[in-house]
Amino acid sequence: MEAIQKSAEHHFLITFQKLRKAPNGWALLHFALSKRLISDKLLKNVSSIENILNTERDFSLKNFNYLKDHLKDIHNGFLYIFEDNDIFILAPYRSDFDKEKMKKTYAVIAKQIGEALCDFKILDQEIYKIQKLSDEKFLSAKAMAAYWEMSDKVKINSLPLRREKREYPLVQVIEDDRFSASYVSGILSREYDLVLSRNGEDGILHYIENAPDIIFIDIHLPGLNGHKVLSSLKAIDPDVFAVMLSADTVKDNILKSSEGGANSFLKKPFSKDRIINIVKNSPFVRATVNKNASSLRTH
Repeated sequence: MEAIQKSAEHHFLITFQKLRKAPNGWALLHFALSKRLISDKLLKNVSSIENILNTERDFSLKNFNYLKDHLKDIHNGFLYIFEDNDIFILAPYRSDFDKEKMKKTYAVIAKQIGEALCDFKILDQEIYKIQKLSDEKFLSAKAMAAYWEMSDKVKINSLPLRREKREYPLVQVIEDDRFSASYVSGILSREYDLVLSRNGEDGILHYIENAPDIIFIDIHLPGLNGHKVLSSLKAIDPDVFAVMLSADTVKDNILKSSEGGANSFLKKPFSKDRIINIVKNSPFVRATVNKNASSLRTH
């Protein structure tokens, strides 16, 4: 069995697409170790994120290495460890030997990590569910990258300084809807530098990288929703100036946004004047604008 660690998400995608043409006789064992990472637990104490991530990765690698050794005599199969710590076994399920070996292996790992985190799928019976799993691996890899960035204390501590030293105001928008993203970009890019993120995972990475003066977050994002993104940003930067976006005005969403620390809530669609006024209301934007005005007067 071939063990895949590097670019596992891409290798699995390519292999699975080939197998879709003839899926008979193949099985997938899924050990969902990513579910051991609870985002609320991570965000309670940002300083502990790195230790938690390392502990969970070590646990996943321990099981991965056990499987690599235990299944080495099964030919033509693949053993994957993904960025989110999930483990897949994609292997032929034809001979009695293979079936027995797979069942015993599944039982051993299930006992170690818990039945609730384990699943056994026959490819030709659940091909669409497996396709969905494959797609999810790419998004969850971004989530893990975001958590690792959040654990970088030096980079996090430099957020206020990088924001203060900026020459021009910078606005970030996290919006997966192409029409809304284009509409907002068309308004804001005329007056401000702009960072556009298509999902919450990228949004966190872009925020840490760019330290924006204000951020607009759509509530209904794929993967990490807007509320989760807001709580993540608040955990690393309590001063974040955040505005939540939504096409609806469900009371729970407005209340949850307020309780989560959002500075404002904006219902889509919104006018140009409304969004420009909100941007100007950010203390970081005002500080940068005032700094530039003062500099011009001095010169």
